[in-house]
Amino acid sequence: MPKRTAKSVWISVDMEGIGGVAAYSHVMMQGVEYERARKWMADEANACIEGAASGGATKFCVNDSHGSMHNIYADDLDPRAELLVGTAKPWSMGQGIDGGYDTCFFVGYHARAGHPKGVLDHTYASRAIYELRLNGKAVGETTLNAYLAGYFGATVSLVAGDDATCIEARRLLGPEVVTVATKQAAGRFAAKMTHPSRVQEALREGAERAVGANARPLKPAARSEVDLLFLTSAMADMAELIPGSRRSGPRAVAYAARDYLDVYKTMLAMVRIAPSAVPPEQS
Repeated sequence: MPKRTAKSVWISVDMEGIGGVAAYSHVMMQGVEYERARKWMADEANACIEGAASGGATKFCVNDSHGSMHNIYADDLDPRAELLVGTAKPWSMGQGIDGGYDTCFFVGYHARAGHPKGVLDHTYASRAIYELRLNGKAVGETTLNAYLAGYFGATVSLVAGDDATCIEARRLLGPEVVTVATKQAAGRFAAKMTHPSRVQEALREGAERAVGANARPLKPAARSEVDLLFLTSAMADMAELIPGSRRSGPRAVAYAARDYLDVYKTMLAMVRIAPSAVPPEQS
């Protein structure tokens, strides 16, 4: 495949995979270390923009993809980039991915729910999802969003997070994807850290390479099925209210369709409706 430079880059930035982050006190807004972590988050996004620009990219969009999704201050972000920020975006981590971008970067990403060692592992909702399967295989946000990118014809050429996330990305996307390990996982709440300045340096170098990578879009299957295993049967009761879904287990609900975007949006709806089963005094 002939080499070409990606001129436009869409960047989804989560927080659990950011360098220096390993605890809830980093990633929750009420956490004592949250303000520092949100700065690291913006710094890593900026490092990617700087590197991609050095490689020839000229258009950037950053989607704040963590929690309530208003973590990055607009004036902390490189002015060359547009910023998607705000609570309850319709497509959540995938907001804006349909904008005709050449390639996508996943930054600050983390391992799937149930990974044996990934730092702060979860899939979309740690308080609701025990495991999420796509076509019978347990997957995380990297996989779900890579297929969404492929649905719109975009590649995923860079994934950054802990070493567990990088391994997942290479298995999914092949040797063409550039991975940047921001830390070495030692457990769900522990990691061997690289200094943030070194992480940012690696991201600049990786992003410059990624815009010229010979990556291919990861196309969804002709028919896809998501199967969500919830923490409680009551959560499954709520998710099962979605038309077209089926109860696949005592605490599990599945949904299948030929259109992957339909599957993706239904998955998001299940993730959002399931926690409503928890009484207020227990939330």
